[in-house]
Amino acid sequence: MRIGLVSNFHGGLKQFVTTLSLELRTKGLDVEVLCPAHMRVGHSNPMNQDLRVHYGLPAIARLFSERFDLIHCNIASLALIPLIRRKLNRTPIVETFHGFPQWWVEPLTLDRMAYIAEFEAVRTLAKHTNSKTSVSTFVQSALSHVMGIDSTVIYNGIDRCQLSEPTRKQSRERLDVEDGTTVLLFVGRLHPAKDPMTLLKAFESLVREGRKVKLLVVGRGPLAEPFQRQVRGLNLERLVTIWSYLPSLHPIYSAADIFCFPSINEAFGIVLLEAMDHSLPLLVSDSGAAPEVAGSSGLVFRTGDVVDLSRKLVQLADNPELRQRLGREGPRRLQEIFTVNSMVERYVRVYEETVDSHA
Repeated sequence: MRIGLVSNFHGGLKQFVTTLSLELRTKGLDVEVLCPAHMRVGHSNPMNQDLRVHYGLPAIARLFSERFDLIHCNIASLALIPLIRRKLNRTPIVETFHGFPQWWVEPLTLDRMAYIAEFEAVRTLAKHTNSKTSVSTFVQSALSHVMGIDSTVIYNGIDRCQLSEPTRKQSRERLDVEDGTTVLLFVGRLHPAKDPMTLLKAFESLVREGRKVKLLVVGRGPLAEPFQRQVRGLNLERLVTIWSYLPSLHPIYSAADIFCFPSINEAFGIVLLEAMDHSLPLLVSDSGAAPEVAGSSGLVFRTGDVVDLSRKLVQLADNPELRQRLGREGPRRLQEIFTVNSMVERYVRVYEETVDSHA
């Protein structure tokens, strides 16, 4: 079976598309990644020689000219060409909804307009696709209640981290973490939808109480400068370390004690799986799919509530046994629910059913 996988190729989608493509190829499927919105000449294989990625005009040309048994779209606004192709030669389309457009949390007018357009694209695409999947029951429910779109849930999966070094001790030494310090970790875009400001305020309250804590932040986005200004304004520079990007997150995960994810209406959160893989207890907001993903491996606080978040941070910081118990649940849930093999097998089943029903 020949699959055209239409997507953007950055952030969480890059990780999803890369993992899915490579695993599908091991199962004998012929997969090409097509990124028509990336206007660059030619194509490249940026991560693996078995991964074929085409950008811009070459991607558009291949969408029109190549023979695909099925096209798998991952962003509704990129589906115009697949829809035209479906009209011309009946190539079936599978759509995966990776989120629910929330234009109201976008800080820039241009971004809000883009998300409004994406909202309408979701509505339009849903009328013409052969099969629809969602990455969480939260997304599935939102699509159903707001747009009347029915979809099947296929959870994302990750490969287990194989790195053993640096160890926890080595990572904490490199980061100058003193003994007895509780390390909090946030990984994600510095964006209003991820709500890092609420985490920073809660962290500051723990510092005011005299607790020995440190905050590690990995991410960039429109709140990067305001976040850093707030850190300086609260005199927390010595206790907050920020990276815009790291080639490997393993040293940061291994150094941490608590993974905090205050995101608003998160569609899934692959970083939650990565934290679970490193046996970190999770502290997540009560909106979106984060509680669904975290399950028994974390605690939940009221979205945007600094006081409740502070209270839950104290609960975890003061109770190593609770942290260990929640941390042990992470790898168990990964193995039970969020394996790559399970994700890929379910997509293969959807592909086969879609092609067979369209024959």
